[in-house]
Amino acid sequence: NTLTAAQRSALIDVIKGFSVNIHSFRPINEAIVTHGGVDVKDISPKTMESKLVRHLYFAGEVLDLDAYTGGFNLQIAYS
Repeated sequence: NTLTAAQRSALIDVIKGFSVNIHSFRPINEAIVTHGGVDVKDISPKTMESKLVRHLYFAGEVLDLDAYTGGFNLQIAYS
């Protein structure tokens, strides 16, 4: 870990203060799965731990899982 406690605290404040302005919605036929996220090749499938940063874990919609799921994207997220 190369961050000082003050740097870590400042980073947390920036992340917590991040906001997104939504200007419009896409049509429902495009509402399949959230696009983007953490690349699954960088995650250990056994533990969901990052292969790049020790003790950092990911799961669910934060993962980059683009697919036509027929409404079963939660199963992908849980799996």
